[in-house]
Amino acid sequence: MKALLYKDFCVLWKQMKYILFLVALFCLIPNQALNLSLFFVIYAGIMIPMSLMAYDERAKWDDFAAMLPYSTRSVVFSRYVFGWGAALFGALMNVIGLFLFSPGHLPAGKDLAMLLYVLAVILVAQALFFPYLFRVGVEKGRIYMMFFCILILILGAGLTALLGEALSLSSASLIPAAPVALLLALGLCLASVPVAQRQLLRRVG
Repeated sequence: MKALLYKDFCVLWKQMKYILFLVALFCLIPNQALNLSLFFVIYAGIMIPMSLMAYDERAKWDDFAAMLPYSTRSVVFSRYVFGWGAALFGALMNVIGLFLFSPGHLPAGKDLAMLLYVLAVILVAQALFFPYLFRVGVEKGRIYMMFFCILILILGAGLTALLGEALSLSSASLIPAAPVALLLALGLCLASVPVAQRQLLRRVG
């Protein structure tokens, strides 16, 4: 699977290195009026892996991968791992920005909790979108996925604003629940891996 991840990284660097720079830049600058830093964390975790799937589909990668000594599970799981890595990249940039720009270089607990909730939203979106994309392909489902991606990005941006307000009002109950929400979302995402595997087999098999 390391080779598959390396392939994804090479494609990402060749095709989207400027997007990565923008993601890193905006994630490093926290607390903008429009929550752009968290918006770009969501963008990194959802749009970057979907863009890679689109590049692979144009290059007929799935057909080629079927001739290589990789199991379908490895192909599918490597895309999930890369999606998690992209989300963690955005989250890491956001955490670095929080430490750089927070008073006393110590981020508030509600800011870190909100980041965990955003990561949970990304994992849930991956659990819902990835099996569908492996079934129909990005190009075939482009119209629907464009609508859903715009919707999830808008909802994600709105959710971060609502979470910010909620954490400010009742941080005592919401902050401790953030890791639990992240673990539940990770469990849902892992449960969707075999579903995505079956969907890919139906498409290429």
